[in-house]
Amino acid sequence: MKIRNVKVPEGINVSPHRPVADLFVLTAGTIGLFLALGLAAFLIGTYGGRYMPMSWENALSEAMFEKGEQNDIPEADLRAEAALQALADRLAANMDLPEDLHITVHYLDDGRVNALTTLGGHIFVLRGLVDRVESENSLAMVMAHEIAHAANRDVAANMGGALLLQLVIGTVTGMSPETADGLIWGSNALLLRQFSREAERQADRDALAAVAKTYGHVAGADAFFRILLDEMGEAVPDEGPEFLSTHPLTEKRIKELNAMTEARGWALEGEMTPLTEALTGLVPGY
Repeated sequence: MKIRNVKVPEGINVSPHRPVADLFVLTAGTIGLFLALGLAAFLIGTYGGRYMPMSWENALSEAMFEKGEQNDIPEADLRAEAALQALADRLAANMDLPEDLHITVHYLDDGRVNALTTLGGHIFVLRGLVDRVESENSLAMVMAHEIAHAANRDVAANMGGALLLQLVIGTVTGMSPETADGLIWGSNALLLRQFSREAERQADRDALAAVAKTYGHVAGADAFFRILLDEMGEAVPDEGPEFLSTHPLTEKRIKELNAMTEARGWALEGEMTPLTEALTGLVPGY
């Protein structure tokens, strides 16, 4: 019997696959699956938050806004809050609010030029805003904007989307709720920002319609945005790309409101309503 060594074919022990390429495909697939899961969670949470019963949202807000004794609040602040509530009630009567939604206004002795909406129709108006506006019409536009956020369930939608997204991130990665929350809100969460911009645009439109119905014209409605431009000064052209912002760019918002006014045929001029005495001359208190 003759024994001979057989020549081994070239490349027999070499894998036909490329390990680096395989790793890249596996990593990309995992990241894509994670992003798709996160997107689905956000959309489901947003939908669930926006359409959950109003009674549930009210129940969530009750514990946060139980009104106790107000003996330590200056009388001037209480009068200002009552005047703001009266204005909100007039505006709300001209807006399509969900059943069981009641708008509650809180006045804050804070110098920042702002107002904000929270769960259950609770709206905070800051002294800095009241100090800067020159008419009730301008203040009404801002307050109607915040009422529109409550009516459109924007706060509940954002909270629902963020909470479900936080749950998915924590479950998949093992992150603590605090870390996941920071990842969602502390980074450039472009998805959240896009939804926020769309909500802002809709709130602008709803607010302008409410102002037109309340006063018969929209004079002064754009004053708040012009105040923002004044606050930012020369930095306005450098506000940055819109996709990195939670709000549409200020100049763009003004143009969109002007276009809507023209399309609806609303009067641009009319009698301006002065602020009530309770809202003029407010000074820092405590």
